[in-house]
Amino acid sequence: MTRWLLVHPPLLGPAVLGPLAGELRRRGDDVVVPDLRPTVDPAAGWPERWRDAAAAGGPVDAVLGFSGAGVTLPAVALAVGARRVVWVDALVPARSGATEADDEIRGRVAGLVRGGRIPDWTTWWGSDVLDELLPDVEVRNAVRAEGHELPADFYDVAVPVPEGWPEQGARYVQLSSAYDGAAAEARDRGWPVAGDGGGSHLDVATSPERVVALLE
Repeated sequence: MTRWLLVHPPLLGPAVLGPLAGELRRRGDDVVVPDLRPTVDPAAGWPERWRDAAAAGGPVDAVLGFSGAGVTLPAVALAVGARRVVWVDALVPARSGATEADDEIRGRVAGLVRGGRIPDWTTWWGSDVLDELLPDVEVRNAVRAEGHELPADFYDVAVPVPEGWPEQGARYVQLSSAYDGAAAEARDRGWPVAGDGGGSHLDVATSPERVVALLE
């Protein structure tokens, strides 16, 4: 049995990882999926609060991060003593120092900010788009219910990459073509990479069996 810590991205809550957690539990693993949304506001100091909240449940065997959570995984993995660290369609952190948000995400949110806040991710597109991305009504409603805003300066805060994190246990799982660059960077670092990018980014919620198969 593996004890997993699943880490949701800052733009979403833990519900997006609920189906994946359920599939891992069905296969006999122990899974922790903390709600880290309270740690992201204010922006100053959020990486440290995020790490501490993620580690509050104690040691685990493996840490898995999805999407934007990828930049936090070295610190989280070190804090919980994990031997395995798995990026699933996730951003790859800087090799050392600190990870800064790239121009793509900065540009994307710049035009969305209202009243000093980055709006709930589930509202960035029309409701029909979310219906298509998450066809299961129960899962979609759970994700939408956890919608939250980020402070406008959230992406101005660099995320430290600690020395001594367990990179020897790093592994990358690519679900969608949107993460071709991240998967290529993982390969450059010598990490094992599973998946061909032929699926959907939200397969963690819509096809958890496929994702778990790629973890094996």
